Amino acid sequence: MKSKREAFTMIELVFVIVILGVLASVAIPKLAATRDDAEAVASVVEVNNIITGIGTYYTAQGVFSKLSDMTNEKLVDVSFNDYDGDLTTLSYFSNDAKTAKCLSFQVDDLNGSLTVKSENSSAGLCVALNKLLENSIKVHNFGGSRIYN
Repeated sequence: MKSKREAFTMIELVFVIVILGVLASVAIPKLAATRDDAEAVASVVEVNNIITGIGTYYTAQGVFSKLSDMTNEKLVDVSFNDYDGDLTTLSYFSNDAKTAKCLSFQVDDLNGSLTVKSENSSAGLCVALNKLLENSIKVHNFGGSRIYN
């Protein structure tokens, strides 16, 4: 009579565990990198929405306002000065309250311009944003004849 095999041997179980360990050691770093890339791309979309929202507001109103009033994206407001028809306001962008401020946004009502500057070059998200947004980190001019500069 043939004997029925009803269980795995200990050596078979050890091999399976070793194979799963090797697969996990390869897959986990890839998953972490994918998550970081997704966070950077989502932040790029938010920054582009901020720039577009500010430009749309200025085009519709003809003047700037407080940056947080001109966009629905998250910004940390730092200063707001309004004097003699010239408004300047400075805000920062970061992915959450725990991380460094990556970009600064400053509007100048007198010139109709938005200045986007890189603020922190050492934090991981900031490095990724600087690379992905290299064409957006500049002075943006809105309205009048300066739109073509």
